[in-house]
Amino acid sequence: MGTLASNRKGFIVAASSSSYSDALNATTGTAYDSATTNQTAIQYFKSTGRGGGTFRFIRTFIHFDTSSISGGSNFELQLTSAGANGGNNSNTRAIKHTAGTSNGGELANADFNNIDRSTVYSSDTSFSTSGTVTFSLNAAAATQIINNNDFNVALLLAHDAGEEEEDLLEESGDVSNIIAFGSAINLVYTDPTSGYGNSVAGLASASIGKVIEVATASINKIVDA
Repeated sequence: MGTLASNRKGFIVAASSSSYSDALNATTGTAYDSATTNQTAIQYFKSTGRGGGTFRFIRTFIHFDTSSISGGSNFELQLTSAGANGGNNSNTRAIKHTAGTSNGGELANADFNNIDRSTVYSSDTSFSTSGTVTFSLNAAAATQIINNNDFNVALLLAHDAGEEEEDLLEESGDVSNIIAFGSAINLVYTDPTSGYGNSVAGLASASIGKVIEVATASINKIVDA
């Protein structure tokens, strides 16, 4: 197995809005870069008070330097939960982001909406109240990880990631996921560094990364026999 720790991890608390729709489309907030403690980092907050109320989302932004990964399979994103509330409403989705100038730079307040909801990296994943939360990453994520030096993944409540028109809550309250940023956030994957399982034309298997541009992890046989 291969394990790669995140290069940067943080979250952005959106500026408060006066409606759910405005909160969903907020463009700026307060960035908390390189977080190191337990933080409410994925959230929808709603308070219906005088003057129209307060509505707000929080999104997490993670960057991995994947320049050392040229192959692999079964990619997972793993982090540690320090709490969650909201039941199924706290389900979380991994999607692409372009925050931090897309290359691991410092998160900025204006990065809050630098997300790409059309590029989804995981299915909706249950966020446990403690312990390891594992996001099984899809083929789109694997392609990005293997073929690029930067993997930027944002974690949003599934309702936020899906840009759902209906308000998540009927009354005042919040749906919150707490991340233990003091613990590692890792990419875990099946590492192909051992190479293709047999020598080819006298070349040792450990020296083989690809055969005719096909990653060794995708090869079962060379010439049917």
